[in-house]
Amino acid sequence: MHRALAVPARRALLAELSSAAEPLEAQRLAEALGLHPTTIRHHLTALVEAGLVTVSRQPATGRGRPRLRYAAAPAREQLDAYRELVEVLALGYGRLGPDQAGRAWGAELPPVAGPLLDRVLAAAERWGFEPEAGAAGEVLLRHCPFRPSAERHPEVICAVHQGLLEALAGDQETVLLHPFSAPGTCRISIGADHVRRRSDRGGA
Repeated sequence: MHRALAVPARRALLAELSSAAEPLEAQRLAEALGLHPTTIRHHLTALVEAGLVTVSRQPATGRGRPRLRYAAAPAREQLDAYRELVEVLALGYGRLGPDQAGRAWGAELPPVAGPLLDRVLAAAERWGFEPEAGAAGEVLLRHCPFRPSAERHPEVICAVHQGLLEALAGDQETVLLHPFSAPGTCRISIGADHVRRRSDRGGA
């Protein structure tokens, strides 16, 4: 499954389908992502074969073949693929450091509008956590779907997520992941606390 998600366009496709309110046709997905319909169909086939996307035939209206519509597979099935991908990153697959890999991955996902807190909550839920807003400028992450990998490679898994968060925040906002801040819970702080912690660590 991790091979299906190793292609940036496929991750973007899966994100687009996950946020859609209904199944979408390849033409509409091509327009949304700015890719040729033939390229989109190729990537969709790979995602369907990996079990990440489902496809259904719509009755034809008039002449022509029935149209195919695509939808994201249930979240739990998607998470199996994400766990595998994270394990590959943890074992050192690829040439980027874990935080840089997270930023590069996150930078290729479709941009999301809205306040950073809302974007972080939505992204954490999409990644398989059960997030909730905590104190001002904080998000609590419960039931980590990456826990087995994180326990074996905490210096890598958490760095990947930090990079993803930084890509989500952009250059104008600050965000910091606090791994295992409480039993079964990680914490994300947004704003001044991030700046203070990076200063404490001697970061830029």
